[in-house]
Amino acid sequence: MISKVGTLAGGLLFLLYLAASNGVAGSAPLATCRMSQFALAFGPQISEETGQHTLALRLVNRGAKSCVVNGYPKVTSYDRAGPIPFAIRHGGDQMITSQGPARVVVRPVRAAFVLLNHYRCDLGGLRSATTVRIGLPRARRVAAASIKITDPYRRLDYCGKGDPGSTLTVSPFEPTLGAARSG
Repeated sequence: MISKVGTLAGGLLFLLYLAASNGVAGSAPLATCRMSQFALAFGPQISEETGQHTLALRLVNRGAKSCVVNGYPKVTSYDRAGPIPFAIRHGGDQMITSQGPARVVVRPVRAAFVLLNHYRCDLGGLRSATTVRIGLPRARRVAAASIKITDPYRRLDYCGKGDPGSTLTVSPFEPTLGAARSG
C-alpha cells in the first residue's frame, strides 16, 4: 500500500513539474500595457442602425511582448480651441457593448479595440474634434496615444451642453471589433 501511495504522489509531482516547465504553471504574469507600446489607428467604418455615429479605434501592440489592458480608456477629444467637453458614458448603448471590462491580452502585432459613439447633432454641431487621445485607465503618468481626424465621416461633433449628441459612449478595451459592438 505504501508503494502505491508513493508512486501516486511521485506521479503528481512529476505532472506538476511538467506543467511548470511548459509555462502552464508558475509562469510570470503578463505586464500591463503601456501606451508607448501602441500605434493608434482607425478601425473599419461602422454602418449605423440609427442616428448614431461610431468611431472605431485600433491599438496595435508594437512591443516585442504580450501585455494586458483592462477597463475603460481615458478619452479626450480636441479641436483648435482645446478640449471638447463631451460627457463620457460607460455601460454601452445601441451600438456599443454593455458588457463590463475584462482582461484583454494584446500580443505583439495584434490589436485591442475601442469604440466611441454619440448621437448626431440634429440642430448642427458647435465643435468638431480634430484629434482624439486615448489613455489607459488608472495610469499614474499622463501617457496617451493620439490620432488626427481628417475624414468627415469619422468626425465627432459636439452639439452643446445637455444635447444627447454631446454624450460620448466609450467601450471598454476589447479583443475584437465584434466584442466592442452591441449585440
